[in-house]
Amino acid sequence: MWPKLWKTEVTVVMLAASLAGCATGRYTPLGETEKDEIQQLKENAYRVEYRVSAFTSQEQLDRYLRQRCAELTLREGYDFFHLARRADMLGLSRRTAMTATLYKGQKPVGVADLYDAKDVLAETSSILKSD
Repeated sequence: MWPKLWKTEVTVVMLAASLAGCATGRYTPLGETEKDEIQQLKENAYRVEYRVSAFTSQEQLDRYLRQRCAELTLREGYDFFHLARRADMLGLSRRTAMTATLYKGQKPVGVADLYDAKDVLAETSSILKSD
């Protein structure tokens, strides 16, 4: 009985370890996104969604979402972005969607939690290199 039970436990542990190891995945660049992950709401506002496995930390998901928004900001010819209206869902996967408002030129005064797209990409690039 013990050898059979032991084999089952080892198999479960190995399966869990392998799933946890690959479940967090890697960052998916903006160019590889599905159509429903980026939705233009108005000229300078987008609904941006990022999906990961349920095993990915909230911190990692937030980093991926900021990176996606930074790429979108630069692709559309803007410099800064502001994130608002967060919607999180957790099930078999973890999803976060936010409204990103994009700004050009000088950094707007009076807009809290404004991100410089180039700074975000530089930061995430250095983090990915150290991982």
